[in-house]
Amino acid sequence: MLTLSTLCFLDVILLFYVASDISLASAYNFSPKPNAVITDPQLATSQAKYESSYFGFTLNLRPSGIIVGAPRAQSTLPLQRYINETGAIYRCYLSDHTCSPYVFDDQGNRNIEYSEYTYDSEKRDFQWLGAAMDGGVKDTDKLLVCAPRFVAPAPNDYLMHGLCYWINDTLTDSPTNVRKISPLRLKQDQIKEEKGQRVYYYMLAEQGLSAHITPNNEEFLIGAPGIHTWKGSVIRYRKRTVNDDPSLSRRDTEKAARRRVSRQSEGELPQAYYESDIPNPEKFEQPNDSYFGYSVSSGYFDSNDKEKLLYVATAPQANEQSGEAYIFDLASGGTISKSYVFRGKQFGEYFGYAVLAEDLNNDGLTDVIISAPQYSVTGSFDEGAIYVFLNQGRFNFERKLLVSPIRGKVRFGTTLTRLGDINHDGYNDIAVGAPFAGNGSVFIYLGSERGLREQTSQRLKSPLRSESIYGLHMFGHGLSKGSDIDNNGFNDLAIGAPNAETVFLYRAYPVVQIHATINSQTREIKPEQTSFPVTICYGISTTSSRIVSQDLAVRVAVDPQVKRVKLVSTGTNELTFNASAGLQMQCRVLECDVRFSVADIFKPIELEIHYELINGIPDSEVFCEICAAVDPAEPKLYRQKIIFSTGCASEICIADLQVMSTGLDHTYILGSSRTFTVTYEIVNKGETAYLPQINITSSNRMPFAKVPSNCKASTDAVMLCDLNRGQPMAKGAKDSLKVIYDVTGISGNALILTAEVFSTGKELASSDNIVREVITLTEFTEIDAIGAPKTPHINLEKITDTAEVINIYEIKSNGPSNVGAMELKFDIPVAYRILGATATIPIIDMSNITMQATYDSQLVGIDFYQNTTQILMNSIETISRGHLAVSASDFNILDRGVDFDSMKMDDNKDGTLDDLILAASLTSRRQRREVTAYTASKEQYARIAQFKAYDMLSDDLKGTLPVNRTIIFNCNDSETTICVRAVMHVYDFKPDKPLTVIMKYNVDLKEVNQILIEPWEFFVILIGLDVTKSNDPLGKTLAINKKIEFNIISKHQLYVTPIWVIVLAVLGGLLALALITYGMYRAGFFKRATKEEMDKLVHQAQVSGDGVNETSTLNAESN
Repeated sequence: MLTLSTLCFLDVILLFYVASDISLASAYNFSPKPNAVITDPQLATSQAKYESSYFGFTLNLRPSGIIVGAPRAQSTLPLQRYINETGAIYRCYLSDHTCSPYVFDDQGNRNIEYSEYTYDSEKRDFQWLGAAMDGGVKDTDKLLVCAPRFVAPAPNDYLMHGLCYWINDTLTDSPTNVRKISPLRLKQDQIKEEKGQRVYYYMLAEQGLSAHITPNNEEFLIGAPGIHTWKGSVIRYRKRTVNDDPSLSRRDTEKAARRRVSRQSEGELPQAYYESDIPNPEKFEQPNDSYFGYSVSSGYFDSNDKEKLLYVATAPQANEQSGEAYIFDLASGGTISKSYVFRGKQFGEYFGYAVLAEDLNNDGLTDVIISAPQYSVTGSFDEGAIYVFLNQGRFNFERKLLVSPIRGKVRFGTTLTRLGDINHDGYNDIAVGAPFAGNGSVFIYLGSERGLREQTSQRLKSPLRSESIYGLHMFGHGLSKGSDIDNNGFNDLAIGAPNAETVFLYRAYPVVQIHATINSQTREIKPEQTSFPVTICYGISTTSSRIVSQDLAVRVAVDPQVKRVKLVSTGTNELTFNASAGLQMQCRVLECDVRFSVADIFKPIELEIHYELINGIPDSEVFCEICAAVDPAEPKLYRQKIIFSTGCASEICIADLQVMSTGLDHTYILGSSRTFTVTYEIVNKGETAYLPQINITSSNRMPFAKVPSNCKASTDAVMLCDLNRGQPMAKGAKDSLKVIYDVTGISGNALILTAEVFSTGKELASSDNIVREVITLTEFTEIDAIGAPKTPHINLEKITDTAEVINIYEIKSNGPSNVGAMELKFDIPVAYRILGATATIPIIDMSNITMQATYDSQLVGIDFYQNTTQILMNSIETISRGHLAVSASDFNILDRGVDFDSMKMDDNKDGTLDDLILAASLTSRRQRREVTAYTASKEQYARIAQFKAYDMLSDDLKGTLPVNRTIIFNCNDSETTICVRAVMHVYDFKPDKPLTVIMKYNVDLKEVNQILIEPWEFFVILIGLDVTKSNDPLGKTLAINKKIEFNIISKHQLYVTPIWVIVLAVLGGLLALALITYGMYRAGFFKRATKEEMDKLVHQAQVSGDGVNETSTLNAESN
C-alpha cells in the first residue's frame, strides 16, 4: 500500500475530533473488530526512543505476513547504533503476531572522501525508511520501500536525495537480492544555472516521498517532489533488455545522466539492465513549488489502446494551490506528454495528497480517485473529500465529489487503498482513511456499474479508545491493499495506527445471497373454498468455496392485514422457524384455512416470507469460520398475492385486458428535456380481471423520474403497478397510467418502451396485452462560435516592425443535445507563396504562434498540420510563470529553404492570460538565412491583391472598409497561401460549458506595408474556423452560428466617429439653434410690425363702413 505525506505533515499536528461519534453503516463483510493486533516489537536499541516509531505508517499485506514500515524507529543494527531514527521495516507473522526487522541495508553512515562524478557519502539520520512502500498482494510480487529524507553529505551541503530499495519477492525471512534506486547523485545535476539564477535541481529531490509499482509488476514510479526548486518530477525505473552499447564508458557522464543505468547483480544476462528516466520539469513548464510527484499511480486509461500503460502523478500546490494531477507518458527529450489534467476546486484543499487508479465499474478502463484531505465545507475546515473521476473513454472523465461522511477536522482522504472485489459483486472496492477522526476511522466504499457508491458500506473505528502516550492514534494512516490471507476467497485488510505503534488485521467474511419465495398453487380462491396450499422455498448462493449452507431465521405471514387465513400447523396466520439453507433450493408446503367474507372479497390475500441469517457477523475479535455476510441493500422480504374469484363463467376468469399508449412523440431529441412522458390507457373488454397489473420496462433501463403511489420500481429499472387502485376490473372498466422517465443520461439511436398488462386470470387474446413503442433518438445542437480580437486595429503609421495579435474565441453549445465528439479546425494563414517564383512573403511569424484552450476546467489537446502532414500532436501544456517549451525536430513550415530545428515559445508577455489555461504551441527558432531567400519584387507584392475582397468581408465590415482598397489574407487558395491547421477534439461537449481558445501570433508589419501599395490601404487577416461532428459529416445535427471578427491592419488611421462626438455635436447644434432663436426674438424678428399695421387699417375701414350704412338706414326711415 502506498502511503503519502509531506514533511510538514510528518511532524504531525494532533487534531481534536469534534464530530459526533455515530455509526454510519452496519458492519458488512469486514469483521467489525480486529481479528489480530500486532504491536511494535520494542526491540533493544542503542539510541534512546523519545517519540513514536510510527510503526504501521505503511503496510503491505501478504499471505505470509505483514510488511510494516516504521519511519521513525531507532535501528537495532550494530553499524547503525549511533544513528538517530533511521526508520525500520518489520516483517510480522500472522501465526504468532511477532515481528522482526526486515533489513534492506545494514550499513551505517558512510563518508566517501572523493568521487569524481557522484556524491557517494551516506547519512541515514532521520531518513524515514518506510515512509513510502508499495508491493503486490502475493509473496511472489515485488516490494518497494523508500527513505525520502536520506541524505548524501557534500562538503558544504546536505543533499536530501532520498533513497529506495526493492526486492523481487518476500518468500524468505530476510530480503534477498536487494537493489538500490539512487539515480540523483551526479555532481553536475545538484545545482544548475538557468536564466541567470541558481536552482536546486537534484539537491533536495526527496525521492521516495511516494512510490508505486505498476499493475504489470514490471515498473516502478517514484515521486521526487523536490526536484528543480520543488517543481517536482517522477522517476520511472524499469528493466531494459537491449544490447550493451560498447561506446558507453564510465567517464561518459553525459550519457550516464541520460540513462542512469544500474547494472544488475551477477547471474543476469549481460544485455539486461535497469534504467531510470527522470523528466525535467522545466521542459514541461511545471510551476515552482507545485510538488509534482507528491503522489503517484498508473493504469490503463486509453479507450483506444487498453493495453497501453500510462502514469498518474499529482501536484497539490499547482493551480494556484488548488492542486492538479496529470495522466501522462514519458516522452523523449526529458519531458512528459500529458493526456489529461485533473484540477482541484478549492484553494488549499491539498488536491492530490493521495491518488488511486482503479477500475471501479468493470469496464476495462482505469478510473481515478484523488483525495483532498483539507477540503472544507461551509463553517468548518479540514474535513476532507475525495474526487472520483469515472473514465468515460477517450480521456473524458465524469467527476463526482464525495465529502467526508462525518463532520470535524478529520482529514478524510489522507490515505487511499484498493481492496479488490471484497463482496464479489464484480466491481472493485476501496478504503479511505480519516486518521484524525478522533483516534481515526477507515471507510469502505463499494464499486458499482455507475462507479463508486456514494454511501459508505462500513466504517471501521480505532479499537483503542484512550489516547496513547504519544497522542491520538492516527488509525487509518496506514492502509494495506486487500489480500486474501486465509484462502476463503475474500480479501482481508490491515490498518495501521502509527501513533499507537499498532497494526490491526481485519478479516473479510464470505458474502452470500438469500433466495426465498412463497407461492400459492391456487391462483384464485372461490367463495366456497375453505382451504388452499402455499409453497415456500429457500436457499443461498455464494462464490465462496467454503460456505455450503447457512442457518436462516424464517417467518411466514399470510393475509397479515385482514387475517382471513390461518396456517393449519400453527392456528394463526404466522409461522416462524429456523432452517439450514443450502446451495440448492428447498421447498415445503403449508396448508392454509381461509374464511370468505363478502365485504373483503375484493381485497387480495397477501403472502409474505421474511428471512435473515442466524449467524451474522459477530461483534467479536474471534473470527467465525462458519459465518457469512449479506449485503444490507439486498431485500429481506418476498411477497405474493392471490385473490377471490367471482362472477366468471368458467372456473378461471377470462379477461381481455388491452393497453395502448397515447400522447407519445416517437422522436426524441437528446437533451431537449429532462423527462420523457408516456401515458398508457388500459381497458378490460372481457370478464372481471382480478389483481390487474401493468409492467413497465425500457430497453436501455432508463430510471423513472417519478414513481406513482400504486407502483414499485426495482433497481434494474422495472416498474410494476397495480391497476384500478388494486381492485378488480370489471368488464368495460378503464384505467390510465402516466409514466415519467428520467432521460438525462440516455444515449444511442433508439429505445424501446414496453408495457404489459396482466391479471391473475387467463387472457382472451394476449396480443393486445403488450405494447412496444420504438422511440427514435436524434441529436441536434446549436453552437455559437464567437471570435473577437483582443488586439485593437493596427495602424502602420504607429507600428512599423512587428505586432502581437491576440484573438479570443468562445465556442458555446446552446443545446439541447450533447455533442459526443466534436472537431474544431482553425486555418491560420502564415505566408504568401508567389506563383512562378521561389520567393515567399511571410506574414505571421511561425516562431510565435500560440494557441491555448480550455473546456470545463480541463485541458484539450491540439494537433497541428501543414497540408495533410501532422507536425505537432496532442500538445498539452500549462502556461505558468514562464514560457512553454515544446520540443520537436526537422520542422520546416515554409517552402523556402528555412529550417526550423526546434520549437521554443518565448516568455508569456501577456500577464492577463490565465495561468490555468491549456496551451499548445507551434514555436521555432530560426537559423541564419540568406536575405535573398525572402526577397520578393514589387511586381510579386502586387500580385497578391488580385482577390475580390467583397465576397470575403463580413456584413459589418462591408460598410466600414472600402472593398476596392482591402486585401484579404486567408486560406481559401492553397496555391498562393501557406497555412497551418490546428485541430482540437472535444468530447462530451455540453450546453453552457464553453470552450475557450486564445490564439496569439506576431505579424510582420514590414511585409504587410510592402503589400499595401497604392491603391490598397487595408489588410485583413481571416482565421478560418470550422466546427464538425465526428459522426455527422453533413452537419445535419449541428447549427453553427458564427460571428468571427477579423484582424485589421490599416496603412492609415482607421477613423470611426466615436458616439460621444456625435452626442456632443447634436447637443451643440441644439444649443446654437436656441441662441439664434433668442437673438431673433430680441431683435424683434417675430413681432411682424407691417402685418399689425395692415390689420389696424382694415379695422378702421370696417368701422367707417358701419357708420355710412347706419346713416343710410336712418335717412330711409325718415322718408
